[in-house]
Amino acid sequence: MTYIYGRNPVLEALEHRKNIQKIFVLYGTRGEKIRRIYKLARQQHIAITNANIARIRQFVGGAPHQGVVALMADVAIERFETLLTRLPHLPSPFCLLVLDRIQSPHNFGAIIRSAEVLGCQAIIYSMRDSVPVTDTVVKASAGAALHFPIFKAANLAHAIEELKRNRVWVYGASLHSQKLLWEMELNRNCAIVLGSEEKGIRPLLEKKCDELFRIPQVGKIQSLNVSVTAGIVLGEVVRQRSRQIR
Repeated sequence: MTYIYGRNPVLEALEHRKNIQKIFVLYGTRGEKIRRIYKLARQQHIAITNANIARIRQFVGGAPHQGVVALMADVAIERFETLLTRLPHLPSPFCLLVLDRIQSPHNFGAIIRSAEVLGCQAIIYSMRDSVPVTDTVVKASAGAALHFPIFKAANLAHAIEELKRNRVWVYGASLHSQKLLWEMELNRNCAIVLGSEEKGIRPLLEKKCDELFRIPQVGKIQSLNVSVTAGIVLGEVVRQRSRQIR
């Protein structure tokens, strides 16, 4: 994973629209260049996180960081708006994954791997509240992250609304749903929203979904690992569409 640090290097990377995933700013850091960094980051939908000195030093050690560090993407991550322009050209029916608050790089990587193997067309996520695509994510994906289409959205709720405007049916995985996964009609253009293992999908996103489903469970543990959930759901997509891919 590549980091750049210092106010001028980070500003230059933003001005030249380098592939920055996330920016960390030391608590209390001020100044004209810092304000410029915030402004450009907002325009490019790049998440900024305030960090303490210990976190900053994890990235750059004792290097003169001037209170700002940027995490550079090792993989191609495009803006959600780019995906919208490509929807008409995707093979129909297509399937997309929308990931909400995935915090574990191992889970994220495993989801990417399953998505690639099981024919999902793209992953959409918000870098503001999810783990970035680190080296660990790439390794956990068995290299799939290096070529699988991944798109960042500034706001997942708005992204879901845009997908629905483009006639994409949106399903959400929820433990509270009375409907089972097998009851969903997945043989159409669809997007499937998965949330973090601890908290699931945010209530706002649940309300945006066209339908919610749950995976039936017979054991005592209350929830599945989110990467396992992704594999089960995408496997059901493949099953329902099996006649088209034989």
